[in-house]
Amino acid sequence: MTAPGPRTGRALLAGIAVALMVLLALLFIYPHQMIAPGPLIPAHAELEQDCFACHAPLRGASPTRCVTCHVPTEIGVKTTKGELIRSEKPKVAFHAQLQDADCMACHTDHAAALLTRNKPKSFAHDLLKPAVATQCASCHAKPKDGLHATITGQCAQCHTTNKWTPASFAHDRYFQLDADHNVACTTCHIGNQFERYTCYGCHEHQPARIIAEHAEEGIRDIENCTRCHRSPHGKIEGDRRGEEERER
Repeated sequence: MTAPGPRTGRALLAGIAVALMVLLALLFIYPHQMIAPGPLIPAHAELEQDCFACHAPLRGASPTRCVTCHVPTEIGVKTTKGELIRSEKPKVAFHAQLQDADCMACHTDHAAALLTRNKPKSFAHDLLKPAVATQCASCHAKPKDGLHATITGQCAQCHTTNKWTPASFAHDRYFQLDADHNVACTTCHIGNQFERYTCYGCHEHQPARIIAEHAEEGIRDIENCTRCHRSPHGKIEGDRRGEEERER
């Protein structure tokens, strides 16, 4: 078997070059048919054949092209045609408070092929400007229940931005609320300062009386009531175990 001559080698390279040029041309002429990653979401269905409405050649999707239609201050409030979005729940234009206009950090408009389809991206509060990330009420409505009705702000005392539920706070770990102690939060937490508490909000718990009663037992440190009184019935065995667990 003889090796290919110089002419054959040049012809082969020329054929490969032509094939690559044809493929490259087809990518630009028919990008949807050549490299489509799946159908677009219904809202962008009219752009199905216009890849370059969102993608910059050889650089992928570009946020600068997204904002030509989706104004950050109007997303969720107005349509791309400038019409108000009517909804039972008011929308919050939080996109204007993002640190960077990185639309693809949360959004993907292609469904992708079934075998390579990823889970939907979720919003991360780290994308928000630091001054806004802690202002929960600017985006979230307060839950309509008896507990939250008495609380103003300070959501981070019980909740995190990683997962809203379950809340990290369990009142029974500190003090059990029975029928006599199921009162408004502000009775013990003055001014909605939930990292602090006082037992002097009830008529039976007056400073002079409490000091006198504890002095009879030789107890002088009475600033942290729940250290000994984990339930309305005084210090019990369960309270001691709970105290030991907390100290460990």
